[in-house]
Amino acid sequence: MNVPNWNALLPSFEQIEAMPPEKLAAADAFTESSVKTIGFGIAAIGSLLAGAALNEDHGLDHEAIADLGWLLQSLGDLSAKLTDTGYGIQERRQAIKRED
Repeated sequence: MNVPNWNALLPSFEQIEAMPPEKLAAADAFTESSVKTIGFGIAAIGSLLAGAALNEDHGLDHEAIADLGWLLQSLGDLSAKLTDTGYGIQERRQAIKRED
């Protein structure tokens, strides 16, 4: 079984082109909000890691660090795809405005 990546789960260019204006507005708001949330979450994880690394009483578990690394990679990929999707949605919304 192939596991889908973020590209397969988010709307394609063709799907964005077919969206009605109200759905484009909702998708635009969602992508912008999601990118911000992911960015703040990644920053929070970085802060926690730095604090834990400097704590002499408690070390960092190597497996937990690896898991966090994979999580950050996945979140980075999602953030990049959401940003691309958001740009596509914004371009489509502007094109619709020009048509009116």
